[in-house]
Amino acid sequence: MATTKVDVNLIDASGITSSKFLKGDGTWDTVAVSAGFAGIHTDVSSGSEVYTVPSISAGDPADITKLLVFITGGGGGGANGSVAVENGTGGGAAGTVIASVTVVATDTITIAIGAGGSAGSAGGNSTFTHASGSGSFDTITAPGGVVGVLGSPGPAAPTAPTVGASNDGIAIKGGWPGLWVANGEYGGDSFWGGGGMSPYLNSTPGKSADAFGAGGSGGDHGASTQTAGSGGVGVCLIMEFK
Repeated sequence: MATTKVDVNLIDASGITSSKFLKGDGTWDTVAVSAGFAGIHTDVSSGSEVYTVPSISAGDPADITKLLVFITGGGGGGANGSVAVENGTGGGAAGTVIASVTVVATDTITIAIGAGGSAGSAGGNSTFTHASGSGSFDTITAPGGVVGVLGSPGPAAPTAPTVGASNDGIAIKGGWPGLWVANGEYGGDSFWGGGGMSPYLNSTPGKSADAFGAGGSGGDHGASTQTAGSGGVGVCLIMEFK
């Protein structure tokens, strides 16, 4: 078997990154970098932020090309109760979108997270919008939960989320509030969990939702228990892939 002599200067060459390897013929080649999961980014505060698609370091030349996005709007607030009309309904849960989008490193994306609705208010929409860079994709919209109501008819139907025609994904509507005949209704369940608990035996005010995007419960009809609960704040979770 023939042996190839390699110049020691090649082995000691400066400026060669860890992505290179020395072949038997004395030349350098690039190590193939396989695609796969690279990281997670989360946003759990209402309001807007700018997210920049990461550009991987020189030692790992494969940049981020895909994002798997989980985004949910803010949950709806319940309706306050009334001695005259009795119980308020809970707020509806926000919609959720799970979508894959194609991106280019250093693209910027504006993420708006919907606030949870206070008593008597609907939840805010959450959106995921391409802002700058050479990439492009359709805006994702996860609608906020509907507000609770006092009396009949009941709350409006949940709003359908928007995945975006250029994106691959699924739209999940938020849950309706539950019915509790003797007390205020509990809040609707979101993708992330349950809504605010119904007031108990006319002895407590309505409960706010703990889960992202879930609805707050309605208020009862007692003098000190009429206050409804607030909806849960929205959320955006991004999984980065190269």
